[in-house]
Amino acid sequence: MRDDTLEMVKNDSFVPAVEIPSDKIMPLLVMAPELLVIWNGDSVWLSHEKGKTACLPLAEASVVLRGGLIVGHDTKDFLKALLAKNCRQLPAVKHDTAQCSFLLNPLRKSRALADLAGIESLDDPKLAIAALWEVYERQKKALAELPGLQRVAQTMDFPLVNVLAQMEFQGIKIDTSKLEKMNKSLTREIAVTQQNIYDMVGYEFNIASPAQLASALFDKLLLPIAGIKKGKTGYSTNQKELDKLRGQHPIIELIERFRELSKLQNTYVAALPEQTDANGYIHTTFNQDATATGRLSSTNPNLQNIPIRTELGRQIRDAFVPAPGNVFVNADYSQFELRLAAVMAGETVMVEDFNTDVDIHAKTAAEVYGVPIDEVTPVQRRRAKVVNFGVLYGMSQHGLAQAAHMSFAEAQHFIDEYYRIRPRVKAFMEQTIRQAHDNGFVQTLFGRRRPTPDVKSSNFAVRSAAERAAANMPIQGTEADLMKMAMLAVEKRLAEGPDVDASRLPSEAGKSEKNGFALPERQASSDSMLASTDNPSIPLGRQVLQIHDSIMVECPRQNAEKVSKILVETMENIYPSLGIKLKVDVKVGDSWGEV
Repeated sequence: MRDDTLEMVKNDSFVPAVEIPSDKIMPLLVMAPELLVIWNGDSVWLSHEKGKTACLPLAEASVVLRGGLIVGHDTKDFLKALLAKNCRQLPAVKHDTAQCSFLLNPLRKSRALADLAGIESLDDPKLAIAALWEVYERQKKALAELPGLQRVAQTMDFPLVNVLAQMEFQGIKIDTSKLEKMNKSLTREIAVTQQNIYDMVGYEFNIASPAQLASALFDKLLLPIAGIKKGKTGYSTNQKELDKLRGQHPIIELIERFRELSKLQNTYVAALPEQTDANGYIHTTFNQDATATGRLSSTNPNLQNIPIRTELGRQIRDAFVPAPGNVFVNADYSQFELRLAAVMAGETVMVEDFNTDVDIHAKTAAEVYGVPIDEVTPVQRRRAKVVNFGVLYGMSQHGLAQAAHMSFAEAQHFIDEYYRIRPRVKAFMEQTIRQAHDNGFVQTLFGRRRPTPDVKSSNFAVRSAAERAAANMPIQGTEADLMKMAMLAVEKRLAEGPDVDASRLPSEAGKSEKNGFALPERQASSDSMLASTDNPSIPLGRQVLQIHDSIMVECPRQNAEKVSKILVETMENIYPSLGIKLKVDVKVGDSWGEV
């Protein structure tokens, strides 16, 4: 994998761009096919030609850039700044040097423009413009040598910047009263759980202290230490070690409950209300450059880590609500990774099972246990489900035994039988690992790459982990690529909106016209997605979250059926030549928890 940095140079080897008065250069800026952009607070430096630049106020630049093409570094925040200035039609991102740096080398630690250019400081915007030109031109050449990666950049990652900017800027509403009520309940339950732990031990101590907890478990309660890892401060009490003690003493379940409640309270229930804006909206950050597979991540706050299957997790998600008169429509790909594994491995029987809606977990259990599919027990199906998903991540017999509550011998037999009935899945993963060793990278169906230097490590643990990650990357990365394609396609379909005339556009903040989507007061006149004087139509809804394999849209209640249909049609047919049927489940509700 080639690096995308420039050769290290001295500051003075870059010649700052020459500033041209904006009034003299304005016609050229307006007519330019693309503009390089350096955002500097309330001002924007634009360049239509290498060596030249002009400085415009942000509000004026938003007019010049309307509907155009821009090249910039980490452009998402700049687009949000334009939205804050009531930009009606965002420019499209032709090239983002920060995002491109990630595509060319996901393992690179710093993607700051100064580091990419090899310059110590870019405080001078004219110097920053010069550096941007140099990095842009070098990255264009690098992408031209990698057609697959170039396609990923130009059709997925660069266009998605606009969609993510809109989603982050609009945010999602929080009902803080629900969280406040939940916080009081959690505080009471934590106190009760804490006291029960004290009663079992016989004295009070800091449960959050690993050393004090270890002393309570192993010195006072004399729980067995065989197989428990020991560090500098004593025996470990992390979750992996507590799992080994489950069933030995009722205090283990209480400690796990205490940790779960405390984490949810500190991370979400008590913290989320503090992170809302003046109108009660949360603005998470969606990152395209945080996972080597290309999956989006969520930070500040991390909404992907809210538990999915627990009651407490559902209660937290219940606090995420649409604006009055609106609903959430959530579309979730069913067994997405398994379907991709089947088709990418060429496991034709598995593909046919998915295409004919066979219960793949029951079918797997039936084949492994040698029983008719209608005689498969719930326990057998559950074990098969664990294997079906776990094998994609290189799950070992120990991992399966622990996850499916079976003996090591049973787990090994299950894995052996799985690979017997699905030989092409095993062959595909082995081939991918060989490619990682031979090529130094693995890639998705569309050409997104992940470097794999650690597969050559002399450390067995490091090498094994790298091989597992490499084996899974083509599947998980292809899943990420398809999700991005789906988000872009959904955005386009929603933006087409219903047929309306200008007289039916919302005239006041928060007003929900028939078949149209109006914004909360703070945004009613500022978002090009939802109201545009250039294109007098109102989208059917707006994307608010992308979590794991799902897309969630907020829309007026009367649009829910149409939006549901759009989501299913668009997502299931996102890549018709894939060779396997994709299935999308849709739910409509009055909170995130309901969908």
